[in-house]
Amino acid sequence: MDEHRERMFDEAAKQFNSSGKALKEDVNRLQEWLETQPHLPKMLDEHALRNFMILNKCSIEIAKKKIDNYYSVRAKVPEVVYEMNPKRQHHKEFKSMVYLVDHPQLTDDMYKLTFFKVKGETVSLDYEPLNFMRKLCSMAELKLRHDVMYGDILVLDCKGFTLNVAMRITPLMFYKLFVVLYDGVMSSRVKAVHILNMTSSITKLMQIAKAVMKSKIFERICIHSNEDALKKVIPLNLLPTDYGGEGLSLQKLEDALEAKYAQNQELFDRLDEITVNEELRPEKLENDDTLGFYGSFKKIDID
Repeated sequence: MDEHRERMFDEAAKQFNSSGKALKEDVNRLQEWLETQPHLPKMLDEHALRNFMILNKCSIEIAKKKIDNYYSVRAKVPEVVYEMNPKRQHHKEFKSMVYLVDHPQLTDDMYKLTFFKVKGETVSLDYEPLNFMRKLCSMAELKLRHDVMYGDILVLDCKGFTLNVAMRITPLMFYKLFVVLYDGVMSSRVKAVHILNMTSSITKLMQIAKAVMKSKIFERICIHSNEDALKKVIPLNLLPTDYGGEGLSLQKLEDALEAKYAQNQELFDRLDEITVNEELRPEKLENDDTLGFYGSFKKIDID
């Protein structure tokens, strides 16, 4: 691991009253614990385990739970996690319709920037909402192994997102994305969600989001009346030229992401194959607010 990332992990650990040295020691303990869990595949390297510690405020016990969830949830959302491989045809179709990219450089306070924008005037009626979740998951797999996952800032440009497409996004999709995957597995800290070009169709989706997201996360959604507002909340050197910034364009960010996918194709092929062998689990799962007993989804009531 290079010196820059070592410093970043050390800085992130300090935010939770830990240190880079203590983080390494905790990761060694996690690795020892994983050896006692014969039901879990071995797909997480030291870098990924450090990220699980940072995502869970340097708590070993919480990190253990989320690592188990990382594997166990695969049987509960197979339509997402087993379909996120970037070589899939639907990945190419999704890429032809929209940009969904992140910036390789973190902000000064260590947040990862992710941008969503429709290509062209309106999104195609062939747009599949599940592909948004699939690509976010594939991006998370890369971040887990190559970045320092302190937190996220999302920029969602809704221009061209039509009502016909929005109506195909269900409450269950929101629940799986924000509650099961974002919170139940990755524990991602969302600093802000910046929404541009708000439409009536997105207003309806916001109502669904409010019903399933934690209130503290929903309160971090910021709606902007114009694109120039981004210059006040996103560092200019990281803001894409598409929005008047000085950073890489969305197309160049997409090219960089696709190159990273290609470099990590073997990883995604291996992820396609992993499963949890529940017969070998040494201890029964405790009740979980997100997954319920033994990883089965709890009933959700959303009007």
